[in-house]
Amino acid sequence: MIGLRTLVLNANYMPISIFPLHTIPSEDAITRIFNGNMHAVFNHNRKIGHPSLDMHWPAVVARNKNTRIRENVRFARDTLYYRDHGMCQYCETPLELRQTTYDHVIPRSKGGKHTWENVVMSCIDCNNAKGNRMPKDTFVPRQQPYRPTYWQLLANRRKFPITVDHPSWVDFFGDWEAEIFVR
Repeated sequence: MIGLRTLVLNANYMPISIFPLHTIPSEDAITRIFNGNMHAVFNHNRKIGHPSLDMHWPAVVARNKNTRIRENVRFARDTLYYRDHGMCQYCETPLELRQTTYDHVIPRSKGGKHTWENVVMSCIDCNNAKGNRMPKDTFVPRQQPYRPTYWQLLANRRKFPITVDHPSWVDFFGDWEAEIFVR
């Protein structure tokens, strides 16, 4: 393993996914290029060490055929964080992803489900204060929990910084509103 990652784009040159950012090892990208499934768009500065190949490792590849974007987004801590705009849904304190906790609006102990429609992001203090109580005047989330579409999450995600592995990746994030950092 050489340790380089390759960004994967759809045939329309949009990232396949940013939940999480869809990358593959550069070795896998080379295999897919030779199989005819993808083509290189940008390369790393590093040559492939092979006597009969005069190629660089790919930094960005695009699929040769478009694939549909899945409208259903997986329920996970990061996607919930972006749906809830990175803030506690009770006190509206801005949170970092690693500071967040799940809060079940209807507690699981009282029949609440672990689903988009029942979970919100919460700071630790609010989550502890609410405990397993039912929503009342003091613990009503600022927004009703809902199942977001891919496009709603993408619009929210663009407001947060993102870190990428290669400068050429920045070109494929379009109208990103927050900073894009290159490792």
